[in-house]
Amino acid sequence: MLKIEPSNQSCGAIVSGIDFEKGFTDNEIKSVIEAIYEYKCLVIKKQNFTYSGYKKFGSEWGDLIKHMLDYLRVPDFPEMMIIGNTEKKDQDEAIRNGASVWHSDGTYIPESTTITMLHAKKTPVSGGETLVADLVKAYEDLDENLKKEINDLEALHFYGKAEFDDDEHLPAPIRTDKQEKTNPICKKPIVLKHPFSGKKSLYGITHSPFKILGKTDSETKTILKKLKDFATQSKYIFSHKYEVGDVLLFDNLTTMHRAKSEIDFVKEDESNARLLWRLSCKGKPRLIN
Repeated sequence: MLKIEPSNQSCGAIVSGIDFEKGFTDNEIKSVIEAIYEYKCLVIKKQNFTYSGYKKFGSEWGDLIKHMLDYLRVPDFPEMMIIGNTEKKDQDEAIRNGASVWHSDGTYIPESTTITMLHAKKTPVSGGETLVADLVKAYEDLDENLKKEINDLEALHFYGKAEFDDDEHLPAPIRTDKQEKTNPICKKPIVLKHPFSGKKSLYGITHSPFKILGKTDSETKTILKKLKDFATQSKYIFSHKYEVGDVLLFDNLTTMHRAKSEIDFVKEDESNARLLWRLSCKGKPRLIN
């Protein structure tokens, strides 16, 4: 029987008692969709998806996206990326550790990425966590004067063009003109009212914003840094240590995330192996009116 239990962290819930590969009812998938808008991220336990099953499950959440960095795509499943340290591409440290930076997926895309899911196929003995920051709670806790200052601000975004902290890795690199031109500069609000839950949150404050409209470059850097530092306090962070079979889902409109730390290429004994199947969606879930 489907069970959804809140985590003991800032956000997140644990989902168990169902094998989505074997099938699901509309009521079951609707319950999980409603849960992500309440808890902002979910961990579904003990799944073992095939490509076809994962695509079917992922398509329930919206229109699957093909990532602009085409070298990350799986050839026979181009909507999916393999994240970790086990593939030939992961010998390149810039690719392997390109997610060790705070970001919400698709802030640089005109039609924002909504849901992302990461399915753990191999997990390291130690490390390999994903951190998720609750941007609803962070926004609610902001000083009222700062809220008033940012409520109507908009920022220009481009992939990887934000300022980064010393403990962050640069995003996986753009390698071709085609990738460079896939997503032109776009404009996004800094405070977003969620289209389905109605919750207000910080949005797109990391990875891709490089200019706040109506602010100088110095003011832009100061505001974004202040918001990032505030939202990444430990009290707003959900930390997930994967077990094989986990599926971590997060709502990109109310959270941001990162790999907790950088990792080495896989060892011969695979004790440090990290392999995640990643799908992302835009638009709305099938069962949302």
